[in-house]
Amino acid sequence: MKEIEWEHCNRCNGKRKHDVLYQEIINYSEKIDEKYSIGGSDSYEVLKCCGCESVQFRHKSWFSENVDPETGEQKVVVRCYPPPLFRKEPEWLYAIAVSEREVFYTALALDEKIMNLFAEIYIALQNDAPQLAVLGIRALLESIMIDKIGDRGSFEDNIDAFEKEGHISPKQKDVLKPIIEAGHAAMHRGYRPKRIEVARVMDVTENIIETIYINENRISKISEKIPARQKRKKS
Repeated sequence: MKEIEWEHCNRCNGKRKHDVLYQEIINYSEKIDEKYSIGGSDSYEVLKCCGCESVQFRHKSWFSENVDPETGEQKVVVRCYPPPLFRKEPEWLYAIAVSEREVFYTALALDEKIMNLFAEIYIALQNDAPQLAVLGIRALLESIMIDKIGDRGSFEDNIDAFEKEGHISPKQKDVLKPIIEAGHAAMHRGYRPKRIEVARVMDVTENIIETIYINENRISKISEKIPARQKRKKS
């Protein structure tokens, strides 16, 4: 009978039962003196999701000196590869297929530089690198503004021009400023935001991208299919 373990599945987006396809356990110990020794164990496992059948690698380890100071219990460190997905990329990012019933417009509407930055931000989030994610968001917003209005020399001037030319509303402009400041702080003042804080910043960033790139494309496609109003015949 196959061994079953519960683990997070990125494709299913939640905890799922996994078959243990392979497991290798390596125990080690070292004698410090005649009365005292230390040791630990590494477990290397290949897991297969019982739902979607995707495969991942898991490493579990413990060390005799790594205990919880409050409970005295042994700490077990668990790492999965790829890491559990913290935040899913928006569905519109890579959807480029076209069919008669439904049209996906997105990747064709985004510059390759913007696409690459977007993807790398999600890699940073998934690998618990919030500072890199915030720096990436700062660079992404700068690239978007330059793509739309050119480089006006500074972030402040770019944001002002971005709003004046109608790409964002005054309220969105007010929200953008602390996001840019967070990027400055991460770069120059050692600011390390929590991942949930970066997620909120990504909510705003995705909303702006969807508004000025994706929705504009969607509406233009819909407009093409709307029949023109017929002129009334004069009686």
